[in-house]
Amino acid sequence: MERSRMEGSLLSLISSILRHYGAAPRHPTLPAADALLEKGARNVLLLLFDGMGSEILARHLPEESFLRRHCAGELQSVYPPTTAAATITLQTGLSPIEHGWLGWNLYFPEIGSDVSVFPNTIPRSGGQRAADYNVARRYLPFRPVWEEIISATGGAVDARPLSPFAADLVASVPSLCEKAASLCAGPGRHYLYGYWIEPDDLLHHEGTGSALVTECLREIDREVEALCARLSDTLVLVTADHGHTDVRWAFLRDYPDVAEHLLRPPSIEARALSFFVKPGHETAFREAFLAHFGEEFVLYTREEVYARKLFGEGAPHPRTADFIGDFLAAAVSDLSIDWEPPKGRPPHKAGHAGLTLAETRVPLIVIPT
Repeated sequence: MERSRMEGSLLSLISSILRHYGAAPRHPTLPAADALLEKGARNVLLLLFDGMGSEILARHLPEESFLRRHCAGELQSVYPPTTAAATITLQTGLSPIEHGWLGWNLYFPEIGSDVSVFPNTIPRSGGQRAADYNVARRYLPFRPVWEEIISATGGAVDARPLSPFAADLVASVPSLCEKAASLCAGPGRHYLYGYWIEPDDLLHHEGTGSALVTECLREIDREVEALCARLSDTLVLVTADHGHTDVRWAFLRDYPDVAEHLLRPPSIEARALSFFVKPGHETAFREAFLAHFGEEFVLYTREEVYARKLFGEGAPHPRTADFIGDFLAAAVSDLSIDWEPPKGRPPHKAGHAGLTLAETRVPLIVIPT
């Protein structure tokens, strides 16, 4: 298949999967994926490896590797290209502006604080729980794709997630592949969404050139190849939520002429920052921020974010106004910004959520079995 025919987005890919199973997609589908699905494989297995962007894949695996041999093209991630926004898009078929999970740290007025949405903790607190309930799950609930597929097919398709956080818990790449192989060998039709946490964590802590990342991707390559050798009548699709780029850091506590205009530390991500500005300080904040970071970030007002549909098409979730703040800064260089250095560990060596191609482009790997 021509690589160019696979151009599209993560949102169009999951829209194609919804359409294939008779569940109404909310966004346009990916024609090339539609054609693959129409061939009628009994099982569809979507595997996502966190952080395995197109540039990371090409840097760490040779052209003759299994995954690169089967790479049909590239997809665009969502904005921001980060785990919270992209994986919830693949779990819902909604754009980030619709589902509201805009990034890792979001401000919830109910508790008067940012919340790191996946671990349900307070940022910069050393792991303090945000509440005795899951804050993001309470205020940003969603119906997952697998439930929609089960409903649309009247239960004829066994649809479920496989991940370290799902009921079908997996603890390694081999256990993910073993569980997928076992389910696909069973009777009936299956849609499986398999998620694994690496190479993202290694990339953050070791950087994009690390030999540990190479070793990790070689294991993923071996295990997926061995899995596909065991499967039959299964369409295997492999992708990522985002890529990575090596980063340098600036901390706003070192820029008092910027920090003095803020109501609280910035939210969302270190490369996609929402700023909450003191009333009447908008012009002064903009001038100070651009004076220091105008070549590193594009600064949007909240109104510009909505007008440009930066977080995607669709009706905005009512929570997004709380999350976007007064301004949003989108990284276009290798700079990341936080309020202060992290306590007890060095800052990340690599990051994502910016607008560079290294962060926004992910592979689509297609393996019919």
